[in-house]
Amino acid sequence: MQEVIARKIGPKRKGFRGKEPFLKSGNMVHWDSYLERDFIRLADFDSEVEEIFFQPLCIKYTYLGRTYRYYPDFKIVSPEGKVTIVEVKPTKFLRHPKNFVKYEVGRLFCKENGWTYLITTEEQIRPGYLQENLAVLRALGFEDGIDHIISSIQEKMKEKRQCYVFELKEEFLEVSDHEFFAALYRLIYLEDLMTDLIGSQLTDESYVKINKGEM
Repeated sequence: MQEVIARKIGPKRKGFRGKEPFLKSGNMVHWDSYLERDFIRLADFDSEVEEIFFQPLCIKYTYLGRTYRYYPDFKIVSPEGKVTIVEVKPTKFLRHPKNFVKYEVGRLFCKENGWTYLITTEEQIRPGYLQENLAVLRALGFEDGIDHIISSIQEKMKEKRQCYVFELKEEFLEVSDHEFFAALYRLIYLEDLMTDLIGSQLTDESYVKINKGEM
């Protein structure tokens, strides 16, 4: 589905602006800060998110006799069609007085439409090593020509159930390191294999196990 943006995207005077690939759909999603970019990556990794849209709606409201326009950062849709409007805010701006009115406007709008309103900060978006690991998984785990290696790793993990990465790598000495890790990271990203992405960086000593749902 093509992204629809409620507000025209123009040059940004301060900070950074860009687009991030949403791998589930193949679409490029706009972001207005690095924290928003990282939220897109997190949403892409989240199995409860099917689609994401940047600033897809404008909520008009009146406050102290003046009319304002509020553009929430994202709209996400679950595989079941559940809609959540997301406001991404750095913790240092979370309790700024002018934002409380927007939060209430957003909550009321979502309540009227049967949606959910969510405010999220770097505490939820960047826990531990998660974003660092996601960047690695997204960069290497979606290369072409590795399907046969992916299948071989899946079969081997059905036997092992769980092991260290270096132990698994010893079973694929005929495969280049690049191809092995590209296949392994694809399986981790798709959650066929599980590992701790928050508590530590991905290395040869990471412990991986087969997802119970894949048994």
